[in-house]
Amino acid sequence: MELTGDASLAAWIPADYYASLIMEASVCHSQLSGIFPMNFDAAQGTGGIVQVRYAPARTAQGPYSSGCGCLSRTSMTMGTYSINIYAYGDADTLCDYSLWKADGPTKDVVFNEMSKALAKKRDETIWSALTAFKPTYYSKLSVACGSQWQKESTYCCAFKVNLYNAVVSAKQNLKKVCKNPDYVILNPDVAKYFYLKDYALAPGNLVTFDTNGNLLTVAGLKVIESGNATACNSTSGATMAVVIDSSRAVGEAWGMKPKLEEERIPYCDYTIASIWMYWGAAAMDTDAIVHIINP
Repeated sequence: MELTGDASLAAWIPADYYASLIMEASVCHSQLSGIFPMNFDAAQGTGGIVQVRYAPARTAQGPYSSGCGCLSRTSMTMGTYSINIYAYGDADTLCDYSLWKADGPTKDVVFNEMSKALAKKRDETIWSALTAFKPTYYSKLSVACGSQWQKESTYCCAFKVNLYNAVVSAKQNLKKVCKNPDYVILNPDVAKYFYLKDYALAPGNLVTFDTNGNLLTVAGLKVIESGNATACNSTSGATMAVVIDSSRAVGEAWGMKPKLEEERIPYCDYTIASIWMYWGAAAMDTDAIVHIINP
């Protein structure tokens, strides 16, 4: 029997079927940049450096037991923190004929992934600013992250309590020097210990979760789980988490917000797509940052 089937209709049958969904690339981004109140816009022609002014604390004199005394005159040495603004960008060359043949909003997807790449770069830079120095205050863990966690009955949640206590210690160290700690930042690979179920060694109700089961607060601090933070490891002295006073810890400065542009080259039938931003971040008051480190 002659059948007008797959073989005879091959030229008319598409090789593939494209779903309407387009999956974006998996990129950790936009979690750290933007949380800091110290966020500045720099005007053009100012040299690419933002100076953040600060004043040192003063000490009141007294008590005095008799009147008509004279106060000692002490001067104040003002200072500044510097934020250097750098240029960051990405570019691609898009063949217009290929875009016409392709299914889906290809150019929009390219621009979207470029934007995410810049956001990831900002978060990586902020984490580096938070950890690239030896802080005045730090909390040292008694057990390195991940070194023994496979033995759940013995070690898993003992580390969980150890990590929790280190967060509490970091928070109180900041309060001790009159800071206002509000965030703990850590990699999801480190945060996982707070999700592990353990009845004997649970930190209690000072670890909270949202309705979707995501870690919300630890010891009253808002949690940021960032894939750009250091993953759980047993390296001595590695920073496993950071507790901050976000109003003082880091400053961000913008010279130009991300700017998307495209230029068509007609005689080559392609379009150059590019994105630029002028941005910088730096640690400000390092006493507003506490590292939680491996032993």
